Amino acid sequence: MRFIDTTQLKETFDRIKGTGAFSRWEDKAKDHLDAIKPLDKKERSKYWSKNNIWTELYSALSELSGDKCWYTESKENSSEWQIDHFRPKAKSIDENGDEIMDCGYWWLSYDWKNFRLSGTLTNLLRKGRFEEGEDVFGKGNYFPLCYKTQVSKEGDLFCRGERPLLLDPTNARDVSLLGFDRDGLPYEVYNQDDDPNKYLRASVTIKCYGLNHKSLVRGRASVWTKCSMIVDEAQNDLMLNKGDNAKIDEIMEVCFNKLAVHARRTKPHSIVVFNYIKAQSKVKEYEWLEDALIAIA
Repeated sequence: MRFIDTTQLKETFDRIKGTGAFSRWEDKAKDHLDAIKPLDKKERSKYWSKNNIWTELYSALSELSGDKCWYTESKENSSEWQIDHFRPKAKSIDENGDEIMDCGYWWLSYDWKNFRLSGTLTNLLRKGRFEEGEDVFGKGNYFPLCYKTQVSKEGDLFCRGERPLLLDPTNARDVSLLGFDRDGLPYEVYNQDDDPNKYLRASVTIKCYGLNHKSLVRGRASVWTKCSMIVDEAQNDLMLNKGDNAKIDEIMEVCFNKLAVHARRTKPHSIVVFNYIKAQSKVKEYEWLEDALIAIA
């Protein structure tokens, strides 16, 4: 998961569809929201299925992430993108499957600030095709809240006072709470003793977004391996050219440039590159690698 800057959505959509296109979409969204206000839950569901204008934002939302799922950093591949309502529009349930809001955050159903681009692997509830056991992956209607937080009042566009458990890719601080190891497995950056709430948020996110799914784990592990091969080759050449400062600078330059390619926002699982560098630079012989974090940012 990498930070997504949604403030660029209007500019991106207008560039793709033409000047003024986003403002016209917002006007349509307002009309649709006004239309569903007097409807009951069942009627709203039927209305959404016929008026899901959020799909018109696919191309712009995809461009913001480098054509990757906002939750997993994986490419679209053979499955179609879905626009996930971060706060579920129909109903919301907690991490145990217990209902929180029967009618969901219906008033945010046409609010683009509540949209997140997701692959079906993450958005739909399903068992992993390559997994053993009964675990179900996917966000679905899950939207658990932090302990003792207040639930948003109906119509509150900013959900004041509500504290979600799920990490949000449009929140830079949230993204920093997740890490990935050499095997491609996600982990909580904070442990329960350091900060139980941050630990819980990352833990619930890993489960609800299905970040342990084997296809995702394999993809991350592959990126880690590529980084390791690049750095090990550089480390070998640095040893062979000890004392030759010009050659050492050249070796490090080539290494950093190669890592920067894999760290591009358009690359799958690019956040793993940063995780690799932070981990490897702590090894004494690889301290020189720490400068790469700034070089590839």
